[in-house]
Amino acid sequence: MRPTRTLIVVLLGALSCRQSVGSYQGYADRTASTGDSALAAVSSYFTLDSTSAVRYDSAAAHTIERLSTRFGGIMRPDTVAVFHRQMLDGLDSLVLAMRVLREREASCTRERTIDCVDTRDFGYILGSMRDGARIYLDARRRMRETLRSLGATFPDPPPVSPAVLTSRK
Repeated sequence: MRPTRTLIVVLLGALSCRQSVGSYQGYADRTASTGDSALAAVSSYFTLDSTSAVRYDSAAAHTIERLSTRFGGIMRPDTVAVFHRQMLDGLDSLVLAMRVLREREASCTRERTIDCVDTRDFGYILGSMRDGARIYLDARRRMRETLRSLGATFPDPPPVSPAVLTSRK
């Protein structure tokens, strides 16, 4: 009798956790809000070119790290998971670029000038940021199409010009 009761409890639990297609809307709202806010935190870097001085912004770095972590925590294990992972990869590229910039600036203040940020680094750091944004936005577009076919609306992406995301010399 005990195993039957356990089986029934497990079965009822599994059925109650099952989400309907309508539940995609809440997921879509949380995903768009969190991911787009993370992207917006570092959007000022997208307009810089490699000849500009690139400075570390601790508030932007803190925001992108916090939101990227939150974004990873709302993933669904189903149809849209591959797009969610790709979007997360894009956000992680942005986080990594900010960490590199912070470490390079910190090295300069510790008089380890060999590791200082200079104009040779700016192109790579900014390129990594643009690549991360492109990965995020491309996966977001594909997720939007998939969620639409599942009956959920996904808001428009943040306004980022494709020209801004191209490499600059």
